[in-house]
Amino acid sequence: MPEENRIAFVNYKASCGCKMDYRSGDGMYSEVHYIDPCPKHGGVAFGPVEVKRDKDGWWCHPGIPDFGGTEDPAPFKAWVAEQCLQLKTWDMDSDLAEHPYFDGAAHCNGWDPQSPGPEWFLMGIFDTEDGPHVQWASREVKP
Repeated sequence: MPEENRIAFVNYKASCGCKMDYRSGDGMYSEVHYIDPCPKHGGVAFGPVEVKRDKDGWWCHPGIPDFGGTEDPAPFKAWVAEQCLQLKTWDMDSDLAEHPYFDGAAHCNGWDPQSPGPEWFLMGIFDTEDGPHVQWASREVKP
């Protein structure tokens, strides 16, 4: 197995979130290792969750990694590809001609962007230099 595909445990934890427990067994099972996989290694696919927007209308999917706070889009794009996701993004002024945000308000309340289809789930409603944006994701179907 290539080194980059191996999980390293330090003090029973891995940096990805996997956890390990070791027990000395009796008889023919002298060493037992129990692994509690993280979502990445446990086969739990990233997907839809309950959306609870904050008081200003913003929301971000809690399963999106932090990527160390960088504004470089490359790690996010690599993660999206790894998750086999396709994305659709648009801004609030594509849906609304008028909104208090356009007059200086710091919220997007009242903007309820509609999903592009039943297979799409919300990634986030967030502010950008160009104003409020929404992003949806769906799982790519591999042939």
